[in-house]
Amino acid sequence: MANVYVGTDTRLRRRVAIKTLRPEVAVDADSRKRFQREAHSVSAMGHPNIVRVYDAGEQIIPDVSAEIPIPFIVMEYIDGKILRRLMDAGAFEPKVAVHIALGILDALDESHRSGIIHRDIKPGNVMITHSGLVKVCDFGIAQAVEDPTNDPSAIVGTAQYFSPEQAKGDIIDGRSDLYSTAVVLFEMVTGSPLFTGDTSVSIAFQHVTQTAPRARSRRPELSPDLDMIIAKGLEKNPDARYRTAGEFAAALRSVTTLVGGGRADHATRPPETPPVPVSSVATSGSELGGDSQIGVESGFNNNANPNGTDMDLKDLRPLLNSDTPPKGDVVRWVLLGSAGILVIASIVVGLMYWVLTVNSGNTIGSLAVAMPDVTAESFETAESELTALGLTVVRRVQVSETVAEGTVISTSPEAGVSIAVGEIVTVVESSGKPIVTVPSIDFMTLVNATAELEGAGFIIGEVTPGYSPTAEVGAVVGSDPTAGTRISAGSVVDIIISNGKINIPDVVGMSIGKATGLLQGSSLQLDVTVVPDTSCGGQVIGSQSIKGEAPQRSAISIVYCAAD
Repeated sequence: MANVYVGTDTRLRRRVAIKTLRPEVAVDADSRKRFQREAHSVSAMGHPNIVRVYDAGEQIIPDVSAEIPIPFIVMEYIDGKILRRLMDAGAFEPKVAVHIALGILDALDESHRSGIIHRDIKPGNVMITHSGLVKVCDFGIAQAVEDPTNDPSAIVGTAQYFSPEQAKGDIIDGRSDLYSTAVVLFEMVTGSPLFTGDTSVSIAFQHVTQTAPRARSRRPELSPDLDMIIAKGLEKNPDARYRTAGEFAAALRSVTTLVGGGRADHATRPPETPPVPVSSVATSGSELGGDSQIGVESGFNNNANPNGTDMDLKDLRPLLNSDTPPKGDVVRWVLLGSAGILVIASIVVGLMYWVLTVNSGNTIGSLAVAMPDVTAESFETAESELTALGLTVVRRVQVSETVAEGTVISTSPEAGVSIAVGEIVTVVESSGKPIVTVPSIDFMTLVNATAELEGAGFIIGEVTPGYSPTAEVGAVVGSDPTAGTRISAGSVVDIIISNGKINIPDVVGMSIGKATGLLQGSSLQLDVTVVPDTSCGGQVIGSQSIKGEAPQRSAISIVYCAAD
């Protein structure tokens, strides 16, 4: 339906993703309505695990269509990987799978409380940033529960991750998203889909009629507790599942062991979890820090590594070193700055901020801080400033055509975003312009040499004449710096062209061997005649017929003092 472009917000100096409806789709009113619904749905929510929307609208783009206004959404840009790509490499470690599932559930807890059902939870609509934060994206088919235009029985979504009620066309609620999340979690821990079939219809039919296999039947080392929690999420009857995303997340956080712990049949039901108040649902971001980014599957370049293995799943976050998932007493309160929302005593209602509690549960973290603008500062200065705010800095280095070496290009999250103390901030430092090797341009025409250098990223400097024993007048005979030199892209390279001449050195006083070797060598290629002279001695060259600038292939005679 859409194209996604990388763009630059020139006013706030940040990279963004711009999603535009394709012109052949934009002519359809329903498609435009669905596209606008995505912007409205996401903009109504403020959560670190949900893509942020900055702007939306329609605009005539002459190069695309002179008649049809093209709807667009300006969104947060994500530097990360689509979960589908990561899952293609095989089963995850249970701690990683639970971490990702918690991020999805925390996003759904926010969207469901906002009255938005996603309806298409699948690995292709989940991204993981390089700092390890989970991001749910693509609310293109989400609908508000109370929207009078909403058809809650419409069959939309992806069959592989359908809930039974979706497959049957029944009325759905947020518990349908929880089933889809359990399907994703099952696939992450086992490395295989819940159901498979030749067609989408056959897969959807299995969701309705077939009892879901237990995760431990495919991966026996999983703990019984984790196995039972997944099984409850996969119940056919929505009433038998978790009531809310927060309750599902709380159950996962209550697990003390993800691997081992006895036979799967020693227990028959998941551990009891107390009801979780809406205001006390933790977010995965609070435990693991870092910022979220946006991603639309078609808008992210996965060509760098087709297997998606350049992101190390074992090191998504330092806190994933434990074999147990983040505990429920590690809590970030996500607050919307609206009147009427009350939180822990002494915390004032305001713009969205988070409170972070430490694992021990004995101390409470400070309020969120506003991310400062440290772009254009040196990395050392930026690191000191961010550390002083209680933030954890992760350094990344990136080449830049425009930003000087050692200077901050960007941060994630960007300036102005409210983040909790202890949050991980990725600071991108410029390593300067890329280093490029000067190519050989000898014997090219000036036009071709210019194109070769500019194609390599260099700027053409002066064009000066030079000597060559063979090159025609005007042909390129070299460069300054010379071919093979490694210098910064954007550097100036001078071109030397042949003037059709050579520069003959003074060889008087040299031995005959040295003189003839120089004059007949590759740099001069002269026709040399040696004239012996017994009136002088020393076995050296006494005189020469020409020296200095001379035409190519000139003849020269040298006098050799042959007397003893």
